[in-house]
Amino acid sequence: LDQKYDVEYTMDLGTAMRKDGMVFTINGKTYPETAPVNVKTGDLVKVKLVNNSPKDLHPMHLHGHFFQVLSKNGKPITGAPLIKDTLNVKPGEEYVVAFKADNPGNWMFHCHDLHHASAGMVTELKYKDYKSDYTPNPNDTTNKPE
Repeated sequence: LDQKYDVEYTMDLGTAMRKDGMVFTINGKTYPETAPVNVKTGDLVKVKLVNNSPKDLHPMHLHGHFFQVLSKNGKPITGAPLIKDTLNVKPGEEYVVAFKADNPGNWMFHCHDLHHASAGMVTELKYKDYKSDYTPNPNDTTNKPE
């Protein structure tokens, strides 16, 4: 927990009513307005996940990486390392997780309750030193969004 990290990010997970209905937020914002976790290859990254939603469980999922759970509600995890890519964060819970940025790309970090994700609880893990060579084809209509 007291190791030196290159990047530290806090995700305050919340629930709010907006004019178009219920939204699920990260730091009070919904995607695409959520701030990304900006890293470069080799960075050690620490993320604090805090569930301030009054009733909602948020299974937070990081694409392309595994993280180690360091603490739960301020208490260090003991025993064998707990390595996950998804972590259920119950209302009122706080976890600290860490990982090495070792898989360059642009990756989603979102609530795996897809209703929550579609209502805003999404951010990105973005590598500053990554540039995709993929060019979208606007004429390819085989991928249908929800």
